[in-house]
Amino acid sequence: MPPDGDGNDIFGRGETEAVGGVEYLLFDSLVHHLIEKGVLTKNDALSVVQSAAEVVRGRTSDGQSPTLQTSAALSLLERTYSSFEAVPGSRGPSGMDGHNVHSLRPPLHGDRPKFPSDD
Repeated sequence: MPPDGDGNDIFGRGETEAVGGVEYLLFDSLVHHLIEKGVLTKNDALSVVQSAAEVVRGRTSDGQSPTLQTSAALSLLERTYSSFEAVPGSRGPSGMDGHNVHSLRPPLHGDRPKFPSDD
């Protein structure tokens, strides 16, 4: 990252993480693995990202432009959402399609979470 006049990182830690640090790779890989194993449903993974995006979007006051950190975080969350959305809905005869995941409560965002938009 290019430093500003004081020699500090102008983007801060949030931008560094949003670029795709090890933490992100571990999280993304873990969730994909849990979906493939049938421990987590695709819908639940999308719902988690939706909730996080709503919290991050809520940091921006009405009518104000998001900060660089907020924009970077939303960009990362959108990429994550797309990554989970690309997981096939059914794993075929192997039974790895989430049917062995027992719902303890109704899904927070219903049957089809959506990535929040500016609408």
